[in-house]
This record gives sequence, structure tokens and C-alpha cells, in this order.
Amino acid sequence: MTGRARRCGRSALLLLSFASGAADVLAVVALGGAFAGIMTGNLVLLGAAAAGERSQGVWAPALALGGYLLGTVLAVPLTGRGGGRRAWPRGALWCLGAETVVLASVAVAWTVADRPDPGGVAAGALLVPLSAAMGAQATTVLSLGREGAPTTFFTSTLTSLVAGFAARQPGVDGWAVARLACLFAGACGAVLVRRAVPDVALFLPAVLVAAAVAVVAAGRRQ
Repeated sequence: MTGRARRCGRSALLLLSFASGAADVLAVVALGGAFAGIMTGNLVLLGAAAAGERSQGVWAPALALGGYLLGTVLAVPLTGRGGGRRAWPRGALWCLGAETVVLASVAVAWTVADRPDPGGVAAGALLVPLSAAMGAQATTVLSLGREGAPTTFFTSTLTSLVAGFAARQPGVDGWAVARLACLFAGACGAVLVRRAVPDVALFLPAVLVAAAVAVVAAGRRQ
């Protein structure tokens, strides 16, 4: 990869991390109390609900988990296409493009339904495609190999970063810090947008993923 293409790829991963933070917080506060991309959290919520310790029931985490798995399965054939020698093959862009369409469709449906109550049937139904989009995103990034980096789950990233500090290793992994910062900013930004302009809040993840596709496409054209 050229230096410009690598920079574009990393910028796209930062945008995807931002989108992931936005999608997860909106799934929790606007759709029903389950995560769109953090499946370990949903498994814990599902286990608690199955044991009767969660008043919201099993439906939200179950729908989110099912959607995520569906998105992962559907993304696999796409991410394997058009590889060649590029770090970001056409298949990855097709998959992210499809994710953008799904995210935008969720936002449109949420707006048309007049922002349904979190935890209701309509909001819960929207968790499925939203989580599917996050599953597709995670699968796409995983398919990039060394040029990829997690954008939907960060426990290992945070652990490695803190372990490095604890071990007094020289230097700071700025790349890990940047992705964690984007995740945080995405969650914070989505909440602020939802408070200021509720009707457009759920469009934020779609806009960010579309921007990531545009950045990668620009790097491929050089």
C-alpha cells in the first residue's frame, strides 16, 4: 500500500469506530436497551433476563444477537470478492455500502414510525437490522487482515493498552487510543444529536459509514 492509501484506510477505520459508538448508544437509549455491536454485553443481558433478573425481558438482547449473527453470515460472501492485491478489496467496499443502506433504512423507518418508544415492538424490530449492520461491519474489518483493526468491540484493545502502561513499555499506542476516542466520541455525539435534533439522530451511523466508504474509495483511485 502507498502511504496515502494507508492513511485513507486508517481514517476509514476511525470513522467506523465513531459509527459503532453512535450505533450502540442509540440502540440502548432509542431502541430498547440492548447493544447493536457488543455481543458479549448482550449475552450477559440475555443470561440475566433468562434468570428473571431483568425487567425488560429477553427480547431486546435476543433480537440484537440474532441480527448481529445474520449480518455476519451475509457479509462473508461479499468480503471474499474482488480481493486482488489491495488491502481494501471491492468486496469490503460493497459490504460497507450495503451496511450504509441498512443503517439509512433503519433511520428512515424509525423516523416514519415517529420515534417509537424504546423497548416497544417497533423499536425492538429495528434492533435486528441495526445489529446486522454492525455484524457486517465487524466481518468486513476482520477480512482486511493486518490492515484492519476492531471497530465494534474494544475490550482486547483497551486491555492491551492498559497492560502496556502497567508494564511501563516505552511509547503509547496512539492508534489504539485514537480508535477508543472515536468510539467514545461517537456515543457522546449521538446522544447530543438526539437531544438537539431527534429526527436525524439515527442517521448519524449511516453518514459515518458512508464517509468511510468515500475515504477508502478516494485512496483506491490514486
